[in-house]
Amino acid sequence: MSAFPGDYAAAETGIFWDIEDCKIDVDLNASQVLQNIKLTISRAGHHGTVSIRAYGDMTGHEFPSEGIKLNHFPAGERYARHSKMLDGLIAWSAEHPQPSNLMLIMKDTSPDFIEVVQLLKSKKNYMFHIVQPGSGFGRA
Repeated sequence: MSAFPGDYAAAETGIFWDIEDCKIDVDLNASQVLQNIKLTISRAGHHGTVSIRAYGDMTGHEFPSEGIKLNHFPAGERYARHSKMLDGLIAWSAEHPQPSNLMLIMKDTSPDFIEVVQLLKSKKNYMFHIVQPGSGFGRA
């Protein structure tokens, strides 16, 4: 079964990545990681538009100028980082049509994230994917 069934295969996908909790492997650069994310979801059956937002300490990472929105937070600012991610999820959902896919790449999904995910799933035709370190794809 495809991770992106039916209309979700061509639907827009917004990716929200906590780079503090899901760090870039030392053997890769930021550009390679972005290519790997896009390749992975393509192999999982998605062929629509992808937008990526990264949250965390960007120090030492050279991201390409296109294809990603960067939200820098000093290392250890987890509450502020996750608050901004939640704000970003809500803003993204207000600007994007149904059906759409949202993907969270993060270590822990707090009750706040679960509440927002459940609300958006019940009010909009969105599919959520939660990717945690070592877990691969997961649907919420």
